[in-house]
Amino acid sequence: MTFQLIYPRAMKAFNIIGLLTLTLWAHHALAQDLRFTQSNAIPTIVNPAFAGSSDDARVSSVYRNQWASMPGSYVAMHVAHDWYNRNLNSGFGILFSNEEAGAGGLSTTRIAGQFAYEVPLGNGWRLRPALQAGLASRSIQMQELTFGDQLIRGPQVSSIENRPSVAQHYFDFAAGMLVTGQYTWLGFSFDHLNNPNESLNPVFIDPMDVKASVHGGFRMPLIDYLHNKNHGDLVFAFNYMAQGTFDQMDLGVYYDTKPLSFGLWYQGLPFGHTIEGGADVDAVSVILGYGHDNWKVGYSYDMTLSTLGLATTGGSHEIVLSYNWRTQQRSRAKSPRYLPCPVF
Repeated sequence: MTFQLIYPRAMKAFNIIGLLTLTLWAHHALAQDLRFTQSNAIPTIVNPAFAGSSDDARVSSVYRNQWASMPGSYVAMHVAHDWYNRNLNSGFGILFSNEEAGAGGLSTTRIAGQFAYEVPLGNGWRLRPALQAGLASRSIQMQELTFGDQLIRGPQVSSIENRPSVAQHYFDFAAGMLVTGQYTWLGFSFDHLNNPNESLNPVFIDPMDVKASVHGGFRMPLIDYLHNKNHGDLVFAFNYMAQGTFDQMDLGVYYDTKPLSFGLWYQGLPFGHTIEGGADVDAVSVILGYGHDNWKVGYSYDMTLSTLGLATTGGSHEIVLSYNWRTQQRSRAKSPRYLPCPVF
């Protein structure tokens, strides 16, 4: 059995990846957003340039329960809808998200619109610059907090503190770029470009750090030429993120064979070390996906490998649901637009 690997395209992709990664290291990114293991299933979260990146319209949703065994765990729900308009050579997207953390009901809600313009480069390559604009709200329910006087008199009694719940509303902007080919994709994005103030204290300004990301990968068809049979695809992917003093490199590999997909992700910095001197690894994630042409469902579990330990955190769970459909008839003269990214 022989397998097909497009070596020149893969090496070209790695060269571009290296340049963009060095650019990000030099960029001074000014608080950390929640990251998703199955970000490829709802890619417009990572980069607005993914909006309308295929011929079909798409609705995707993801639910994440991070560190499920810890009190006040981080819970998030994101829903995204995107589509492509051939007459305008443009993709459009809508993103809604809600995240809650801690026992005090600290919540962040955001809704955003996305626009991506597609430039054909020939031989199946496409360039997609994109912009995103949204409105966000960050709030905390003070009545759900436990104050010091309650710890002294008993948590069941009401606090003498009379503090109303507070909220902060702000505009939020992002931009991104994406290059895709038949087997390769590569992109970068910057979120919170305007450094919005997310402080819940009216007399204190807390600008949100810019979040930068470089992401990409390539798909390798496994073809048995002797028997003219396809044994599925191997997909390699990465996502480097930097935000404030935090940075992380996620590395993933998938075995993609319809209708099943299996994935394994490493989360951390492969060559980095923590202050304590140990390896800078956050978690290893296992992904299982199942689906057909129009619908897909995926589940992932993150096994915590950091100093917190799996026994303390209980790991993290993620569930993804997506559905896509054809919105406009494609003429025979125009070739279909495929996206080589994994779908989980």
